[in-house]
Amino acid sequence: MNSIIRSLAIYIFCMCGFISLIAQKEDYIWLYGDEPYDIVLPERAADTTRGACNIDFNFDPPKLYYDPKRYLDFLACNTSVCDVDGKILAYSNGMVIYNQYDQPVEDTINYSSDWEYGNIEYKGVQIPAGLLGIQRALMLPNPSNKDSYYIFYSNRDRSNAFFNDNMIRYASFEVSQDNKEGRVVNKDIPIIEQDSLSGSITAIRHGNGRDWWLIAPRRSGVEAYIFLIDNSGITIHHKYKTNFSPFIASGGIGQVYGSPDGAWVAWFVGGEFTVVGSRLLLSKFDRCSGLMDESAMKVVNTWFGLGIGVAFSNKYLYMCNRQYIYQYDLNTDAPLDTEKRVVSYDGYEYFFPFDTIQPLGYNVDFCYLGLAPDGRIYVSPSSASTRLMSKIEYPDEAGEACTVLQHSIFMPSGIARGIPNFPHYRLGPLDGSPCDTLGLDNHPIAKYRYEADSIDYLRLRFTDLSYFRPETWSWDFGDGSPRVSTQSPYHTFVQNGTYHVCLTVSNENSSNTSCRTITLGTSSSDDATVSRAEVSLFPNPVQDYLLITLGEYVPAHGQVMIYDVTGRPVITQRIYYGQNSVDMEWTASRSLCMEDDGFI
Repeated sequence: MNSIIRSLAIYIFCMCGFISLIAQKEDYIWLYGDEPYDIVLPERAADTTRGACNIDFNFDPPKLYYDPKRYLDFLACNTSVCDVDGKILAYSNGMVIYNQYDQPVEDTINYSSDWEYGNIEYKGVQIPAGLLGIQRALMLPNPSNKDSYYIFYSNRDRSNAFFNDNMIRYASFEVSQDNKEGRVVNKDIPIIEQDSLSGSITAIRHGNGRDWWLIAPRRSGVEAYIFLIDNSGITIHHKYKTNFSPFIASGGIGQVYGSPDGAWVAWFVGGEFTVVGSRLLLSKFDRCSGLMDESAMKVVNTWFGLGIGVAFSNKYLYMCNRQYIYQYDLNTDAPLDTEKRVVSYDGYEYFFPFDTIQPLGYNVDFCYLGLAPDGRIYVSPSSASTRLMSKIEYPDEAGEACTVLQHSIFMPSGIARGIPNFPHYRLGPLDGSPCDTLGLDNHPIAKYRYEADSIDYLRLRFTDLSYFRPETWSWDFGDGSPRVSTQSPYHTFVQNGTYHVCLTVSNENSSNTSCRTITLGTSSSDDATVSRAEVSLFPNPVQDYLLITLGEYVPAHGQVMIYDVTGRPVITQRIYYGQNSVDMEWTASRSLCMEDDGFI
């Protein structure tokens, strides 16, 4: 389709509302990429429905954008690390390591028949497509050196029909002010050889607040390796075995995660394309000793063997099997007995705009889960490529109140099925425990997000995102109302205006305050406060959907109005704070403006 937006006029003056927070932002940029089999490299720059895109949580609402400089693809395996201020340092698909300048730090890691399987050649160009399999690589900071990082990766044996992962290896690399391009110190160092693993890897911060526990389930579905990563290096700590009978299936596959407080581990082991008999396991975890116990297990059926995701909120465990998402209450003696189905897949499919000869619909179902820095759980579909994801908006709410919004996130370009693999970085030491030996006290950091009621824009819902063990909360809404001590309150403002909203969190160690300027509606047709709004649009030109993100401004009745070249209005759509998508497929040339209550 020809270019649609010929000219662009936005009559809301805006400036970026970048929100600077304090440290612990190693997971603030989520990288996504398309599966590369049908991508022609020379066409990628022109076709923005394919290729690389990011979700940037340094902004609120998160910023979604296309990344034309990045050519690294992700079949599913996807890991990265930012510095403590949220700037990308390195990323990998389990086959190569790239730096912040989108150049290879090391162009071959984890070499094997599995590496060759994921290496695609097109017109003499080698495309390192990445490892097939979720969570097969993980980047972690090195506890002994602030400029050093590890990447752990599993290796799949493709010499037999089982395709199980048989080893875990690692590389170490350094990135510093003196060497921002980075350098690899060593690579392909084995820590497990010739075993039968599920392939998924996760990590939980040690109770001393510095070191890490690395956790790798076995393909049996009832065992897991636990490694200790500390100043002395990497060692096998022990192998944990549950009391359940083994489960063996071809190509064990599934997610493994720790809870945000590090007190639980959940893992899901199933067989590739095995519909019945997969296993969801949940265990208590001791951050001091690295020991797991009190394990519970549930047999789960899946849809064609894909869609076996797990993730935690602060209060609940979530599991998906493509067709459904389930919730389990962690504040009970037997969490897996509290199962609630919170949503069923509605059958929605996405069609790429350039697939016009034999259009293929891609399921936007529920495959893999990931808890993001904004407190939402993002849900990746099982399709090899699509542009839509779902999300759990309020995952600490019980049952359907957690609010699953199906196919609600419209990505700037195609994405493969992987959720980026991160540990929970915003987890401090276990104060007062036997392993609290480094003097790293939890000094709480205040953070929050907000959304406006779709009916009453003056009524806002505030969600606390604070970390490092806050014990008390104090909200000042900037309108003269009394302070509120509720952790995540609602508040209704009396009238339009600009308000300085502050959250203060405290524990016995210290207090911290985070303030944001929030503008609600307009008070006059020339209200200069509207200039505080952040407005971004993507793409331009556009083929199918226009993504409009509105931040730091809540309109009373915002609208986007789109005109053709003759000045005739062709689209009028309500616009809200946050992400908005506009279907642009059915007409050709347009200009665009935005308004709020008649203010243009």
